[in-house]
Amino acid sequence: MPGESNEWTVAGLYTYPVKSCQGVALQSSTVTATGLQYDRLWMLVDARSGRFVTQRQHPRLALIQVSINEKHGVLELNAPGMSALQVALHPTDLGAQVPVRVWYDTVMGRRCSADADAWVTQFVGKPTHLLYKDPDCPRLVSRYVPEKCAPQAGFADVFPLHVTTTPSLADVNSRVPSKLTHTHFRPNIVLSHPHALPYEEERWTRIEIGRDAWSLFITSRTPRCSMPNVDLEVGKMREDKEPMTSMRTFRCVDPGSPSFVCFGMQAAPQSTGHTVWVGDSVVVREYGEHSLTEPL
Repeated sequence: MPGESNEWTVAGLYTYPVKSCQGVALQSSTVTATGLQYDRLWMLVDARSGRFVTQRQHPRLALIQVSINEKHGVLELNAPGMSALQVALHPTDLGAQVPVRVWYDTVMGRRCSADADAWVTQFVGKPTHLLYKDPDCPRLVSRYVPEKCAPQAGFADVFPLHVTTTPSLADVNSRVPSKLTHTHFRPNIVLSHPHALPYEEERWTRIEIGRDAWSLFITSRTPRCSMPNVDLEVGKMREDKEPMTSMRTFRCVDPGSPSFVCFGMQAAPQSTGHTVWVGDSVVVREYGEHSLTEPL
């Protein structure tokens, strides 16, 4: 569109294997049916209530480091005062099936192991399960997606991919008291452009990425919860409730849900099996309006 920048670059890639724990920075990743490979395929669940556990209730989850060892086929979790926990990257001996509510969806998970449950229980301080997304029970996404797109999600809140841009983060940092990184907003794909304006991504509906020019549909703004207020260095909520307090003065911008602070864009791939690399070129192909007229 006139006045907007339509050629961007992939500046960062991140996968978050365990929902609400630390992410893993990548140089490349495969686009799967549920997003970037391994993204949010594991999740902590309160053993008593059956509710999923996030930094909103337990900000100390921000201290759990996650690493992927594909050579040995393990996912490793490390946390202060804890020995390392290893679980299979591609588990075949899955435990009991556990239904868990992720916002408006009931998602089926499988218990990883008694050792994994003991580890997360010790860290959280109450009975907790570590679940793996049940591969035999796909979770389909239907809201805000075009008919030619049939995305799935793992344990992500809604959509398989989350996109942010460097100009938009720079604008937020110019208006809030604490220095933020993209990590505070947990994107999968970070896009950069040296001359773009902030929030241009809110006008996109489809972009093409890399030499394959695979299509990524931009489906909606991302309404934010309190998680950006977590001090990631110490695993505690900031007492001043920043940056969300400041962002509420300038980022309640969605016409359908004007009470929500929004930052970043939800996204869904048209097809899977592509490899995305840091440095890939990105071209904006289609534009349109976004409005959250129903909850994500």
